[in-house]
Parts: sequence; structure tokens; C-alpha cells
Amino acid sequence: MRQSILISRPLRYGVLVALSTLLGWAQSPQKAGLQYLQTISIPGWKATGTTGNANVDLLGYNPVTRMMYLADRTNNGIDVIDTHTNGVVGLIKMPPTSVQLVPPTGPNGVWVAVNLQQLVVTDGLQSVYVWDLRAPQAQPDIYTFPTSMGTDTDGIAYDPINQTVYVVTDNPPEYLIGISLPYKKVVTTAALPASSDLIAFNPTDGKIYVAAEDADGSNNNAAAGVMAFDPATGNFTTVAKVGPPCPGHGIDIDPVTNVAVVGCAASAAAVANLAVNLSTGATKFFPDVGGTDAIVFNPNTRRFYMNGSNYNSSAAAGTTLNCPTSNSATNIANKRPGVIGVVDAFGGAPAELNGLVCSGGGHIIGVDPITNLVYLPTSQYPLDPAANTSGANGVAVFLDTAPPAQAPVTHAAATLAAIPGSGGSAAGTVQFNLVGRRMHLTAGASGLSSSGVAAWITVPTTVTDEFLACAVNPANQTAVCSEDLLGDPLIGAVATLSVDSGSGGVAVARGAVH
Repeated sequence: MRQSILISRPLRYGVLVALSTLLGWAQSPQKAGLQYLQTISIPGWKATGTTGNANVDLLGYNPVTRMMYLADRTNNGIDVIDTHTNGVVGLIKMPPTSVQLVPPTGPNGVWVAVNLQQLVVTDGLQSVYVWDLRAPQAQPDIYTFPTSMGTDTDGIAYDPINQTVYVVTDNPPEYLIGISLPYKKVVTTAALPASSDLIAFNPTDGKIYVAAEDADGSNNNAAAGVMAFDPATGNFTTVAKVGPPCPGHGIDIDPVTNVAVVGCAASAAAVANLAVNLSTGATKFFPDVGGTDAIVFNPNTRRFYMNGSNYNSSAAAGTTLNCPTSNSATNIANKRPGVIGVVDAFGGAPAELNGLVCSGGGHIIGVDPITNLVYLPTSQYPLDPAANTSGANGVAVFLDTAPPAQAPVTHAAATLAAIPGSGGSAAGTVQFNLVGRRMHLTAGASGLSSSGVAAWITVPTTVTDEFLACAVNPANQTAVCSEDLLGDPLIGAVATLSVDSGSGGVAVARGAVH
């Protein structure tokens, strides 16, 4: 049951939403709980309705600096949005050789490896670019892959357990590629059993989950569903197979319930988005919203957000909203209004649709879990069935009025036990305590590998999957950890101890936070 909590962790950090804004809303909350605030204007974009504007892909968020990064093909770069002020503060241009096609195919994916403060971008061709955000004038590291591993570098997921960023290529032969960011080398090249756009890291088991679309048509979408890649074994397993009804695009995961929500691609057969229990494979469709791309999870509210279309005109939530369609030929032909869907991880079986809110034209969404702001790059907001030149383009900003999913934590703990099959006897204890305005982690571990040169603990929090470094004593194979977190630990999620013997991180022990 959702708890009614008025004061959340961000208040301890001094991050407040102005009371005047809260009192000034003209409309009551929709069932989805989203309130439209403003549309951020993007420099370089022309008037609404102009061909080629709002050509964007994914958003990435940096909770340390509170910057949101938008893959902006119109400007051939990455827009940097300050979420304190909701204004654009800069543009990171793609290297001159990155985008050569007209119209450009990328940038596609954008991700921030928070502990390393590195910005990872896929270019939609054959390369991945990594900027060090601590050295803003530095040129990016560039990783270019042969066509034998496919083309169209696309979705990104970062695994802090082994500090590896994974990307997929979206044109045959499709591959999942892992890059060790500390060691600056490719460590994984695995052929995908089915094509995929987007992927997600799961801190519960350390696996990479793939939203399979099988878009190359070789199996007529029969392989569509969810697959899991285990970095420890290099193997793929099928978690859920849903066939033609849901060629998967976006995916994100709630680490407490171990439930993923998958965005079904826009096609005649894609009538609904999908929730999957990753432990049991149980599935549930949401007929009110489909044809989506990105899915994002807010660990603070434990809610998923997606922007798509109301595919089922008889569905109660969509009918009640009476959202307008756009003036574009595609949406007029299909008579499908644009909607933001909100799915609650509390719902069970394996999740539930909280509701919808009318949205603008677009297919991408992002979230700031510190202030619960939702960001929607859009070609037009609000949509207008009479004209595509009304309203505004840019990034529409909504505030999620839902309360935090858990009460502010003052104390929590986890007992770490060796992972079966890891070949070791690592163990440890973790304590979380509120010290002043910060949540502080202290931990001790033993039974580490004698060759271990580094160790760290990763834990899902109300902000992100956090990385906390430990000091290793090789003489007795122990480690101690003491660091502050950005958020509160998620009660019920899994903390993981990793070690590095000089070639990359390996998970050795896990335990649930309680």
C-alpha cells in the first residue's frame, strides 16, 4: 500500500518545489498524478510543425549534477538541461565523423555512469562515445565496431557491479557489446538471439535484460518478449515470450518486486504495453497504452512512465481523458491520441496501470527522481487535430504528485552472503544510518579473493543504483566501506559486493536490504 508521506529525502538536501507553484495549479491531478508545468525551449529548433524538428532519441540523467542529457538529432548533439532551472545550459556536439547521413540516424542512446561521471552515447552507426564529465574540454573515448557485429548502435545499460556499459546494435547481425569503462576495453561481444532496441540492468541478479522485438522479421516476431544476459556466464535465457503482440522496445525494472515494464513498438499488432515478473515470467498487458519506445522507472515513487498512444479506444481511462490526436497523417489515420502512461510497481500480478495523461507528439520520456519531474521531448504540446503548427515544441515537463513509495529511512541493514557458483566465500554486513542530512553506509567484508585489488558495494536507492568504494586489506582478505549515498536504500532491494582482481569487477556476495 502506498504511504502518504509529505516530506521526502529531497527535503533533507534542501531541494524544494516552490509552494507558490503547488498552490497555483489550475487543474486537479489526473488519475496518473502528473501535472504539466512548462515546455523547455530547445535552441536551434524551428517553429512547431517545421519538418525535421524535434528529431530526438533517448534521455539520460545525472543525479550528481542534476543535469538531463537529450540525444538531439536536430542539433547533431546532446542537449544539456539543468533540472534545477529547467533551462538548456549547453550542447555537446557529436564528433564530425559520427553522423554522416541526412537525415542523421543518431545520436541514439544516452547514459551517465554515475560513479565514474562518464557520459556514454551511441551514434546510430557503428560507434560509442564516452565523455568524462569531470573534464569538460576533453575529447571522448571512441569505440568503433566492425559491421560483422551489426550496425546502428542503439540502447544502453550500465552495470555498476562490474563497471561495464552494454550497448546493442540494431541492424543484423545484432550484438550485445560490453565495454569496461575503467579499463577502456571491449569485454563482451555476444550475438543476440533476437533484435533489440533497448536494454536494462537489473541490480537484483546482475543481469542485462533485453526487450526483444525480432524486428528483422526472421521469426515473424515469434521471438519477441524479454531475454536475460548473464555477464558471469555469457549466456542468454528467455524470460518471457509474447510473440507478435509485443515487439519490445523500451524496458526498465523495479528492483524491489523484480518486475519489468516493456514498451511495445508501434505496429498493427502492438496493442498494449507489457509488465513481466522476471522471477516467474508472469505477464500482464496494458491495453490503454502502446506504441511506445522508452520506458523509465522512478525509484523514488516506484512508478514507470511511458509516452505512447491510446491504442484501445474503448478502454475506460483513455475514453475518459478524451485526449486529442495530432494533425500528422499517421495519427489521423489511426485515430490514436497521445498519452503518458503511468504504471505502479505496487499493483502486483505483476503491476497495474495507475492512469494516463494527455501528452504531446513524441516517443521518449525521462525522469528526475529527486524532484519527481517527468520530461517529454515533443514535436507539439498540446496536440491539436486541426493543425500541427499550434502549441510548442521542446521538452514538456510534468510533476508527479504521487508521494514517495517508502518512508524516509533512518536505519537499514543487509547481510551479504556468497553468491552460489561464484567460487568464493565472501560475506559481509552493511549498515545504513541517517547522519545529519545524509544517508551513510558503513560495511565490512571478509573472505575476499587474495588477488583482489579493489572492492565496492552497489545498492539500489531512491535516486539510482549507487556505487560505494571500499578499502581492501589484502593481508587478511577483508574490506571496509564508509561513504554517503545520494538517496535512501530501497527496502527489499538487493545490495551486492564486487571485487576486482585487475581485469574487471565480479559480484561475489549479495543480500536484501531490510
